[in-house]
Amino acid sequence: MASFRNHAWLLIALPPTLLWFTAVNTVVPDPYLDEVFHVPQAKQYCDGRFLHWNPKITTPPGLYFISYSLKSVLGCSTTGLRATNLLCTLALAWILQRIYARRSEQRYGGPGVRLAAHSALNTVLFPPLFFFSALYYTDLLSTLAVALFYNSFTATDRSSLPSRNQRRNIRLVFYGLLAVLFRQTNIFWVAIFPAGSLLVRELDRGHAVVKDSMYRGVAGFGDSWLSIARTSWKMEVLYDPPVQNASLEDYVKCLLSLATLVLKLPTQPSWVFGLLGAVLPFLVILLHFALFVLFNGGVVLGDKSNHVATLHTPQLLYLWPFLLFFSWPFVLPHLIAPPLEFLQRFTPHIRRLMHIGPSTTRLPRISVLVGFTALALAMVRYNTIVHPFTLADNRHYVFYVFRLLMRPWWIRYLAAPIYILSAWGCVQALGGPPVEAQAALAQNDVAAKSTASPTPAQGPNVSFLLIWLATTALNLVTAPLVEPRYFILPWLFWRLHIPTSARHPRTGSAPHSTERKLAKRYDTGLWLETAWFLALNAVTGYMFLYRGFAWESEKGKVQRFMW
Repeated sequence: MASFRNHAWLLIALPPTLLWFTAVNTVVPDPYLDEVFHVPQAKQYCDGRFLHWNPKITTPPGLYFISYSLKSVLGCSTTGLRATNLLCTLALAWILQRIYARRSEQRYGGPGVRLAAHSALNTVLFPPLFFFSALYYTDLLSTLAVALFYNSFTATDRSSLPSRNQRRNIRLVFYGLLAVLFRQTNIFWVAIFPAGSLLVRELDRGHAVVKDSMYRGVAGFGDSWLSIARTSWKMEVLYDPPVQNASLEDYVKCLLSLATLVLKLPTQPSWVFGLLGAVLPFLVILLHFALFVLFNGGVVLGDKSNHVATLHTPQLLYLWPFLLFFSWPFVLPHLIAPPLEFLQRFTPHIRRLMHIGPSTTRLPRISVLVGFTALALAMVRYNTIVHPFTLADNRHYVFYVFRLLMRPWWIRYLAAPIYILSAWGCVQALGGPPVEAQAALAQNDVAAKSTASPTPAQGPNVSFLLIWLATTALNLVTAPLVEPRYFILPWLFWRLHIPTSARHPRTGSAPHSTERKLAKRYDTGLWLETAWFLALNAVTGYMFLYRGFAWESEKGKVQRFMW
């Protein structure tokens, strides 16, 4: 019964999803925008004409195969085809709940499962994803396939590595290839990201005591760059502290330690073969994708002239305001904590009114901020690309964002510090909500870096952020076109690893008042996220349905605002 109550949270997604689906199919019954290509193509598949292909379609035919398999249930009308994504929304919520619950390590009951269900609910309400749940687009099925893969991958633990479980190997390869069948860029999230995560996990074979000495800078273990490299070589241990309060040097040290472990690999051939066996499923997926690219003559299937791969590094700058805009309930507390503390130093009466003590959140050093801001300015100056589609289609919200950024010319440079501060806040959010220094001491969080593996409240390690950044870069920087849909998977993997609760008191101990405050504060963050997503979905849904307009070139045809 408790399990049913916990999973019943997911049913909360049903009313808004059904309401949105009904409204769209009532007001916009005919195919709209990209549906003009997808719906006729799906009907060709429903009729069994699998060799017919519209050359304007760029993504693989996974969406149409699913519609073909469901045609006896849903039919192949526009409404029936759209209903595919309606079912996918519910399936996605269920799969995400399993992933979130596994992340929280409280899978079988208690508040952790409810928080996991709440996080899954919020994820399917994520506006750029929710919007397309009522339209016949690839985004829902693409995300579901990646979620299925990641659910299977995260079920792999040290006692059951992929190389030691052939059934799981086959399942990972199947889900990975399925994900690529919906969108080509999924290859990075089903091959590069898991392979990097698994390699980091397997390269780190050191004892927790050694890691503790490295993190505390004990002489001969972690007091210098050389000692970190030497310890990594001798003890086969990776310098990999939690993201929470990690400095820029910690990321460089992690890379140094990782490079040292990789350089040691040739001295242990048996270890190399073991690692190759562990990443074999991802190599198989990569091989199949490489054969597809070779056979196809490129990554995209159709309309290749408008989708030429181009180096576009500012995509990594646009990512951070995107994360901040949608997930500000988790990021904003980190951005406001330092200025609030600064203000309270000079106005003690505000401290007494707000009852907020000194926070463990600290802004990065000025030199770091200046350095990254200079890098952002250089990227904006020398690599800003505005695709012809971006400023030619005023139906998309990105059109208005770029019109603001491009005029006047100096606005794009003024945004550089915003990119950097947003990035800092989003990274800090991976460490959980900002805690008061007294609470950190009470919870032994002063020794957070001394833990060999992070707790759910502590968040992921530095290596996760490095792998996530590398995968996100591969996903984004070759795309000249900026679309919110391109950021869905980077947001999803970032959101999956935000801690789902503050640290709970140990069983049998009296609950600490500060801990109760932290748990309450974080629960408030989840509810704020729910309210924010519902509000955005209501506004963008209203704009799409009832604020249509007409182009001079297509009089009588309603154009609609959308992501």
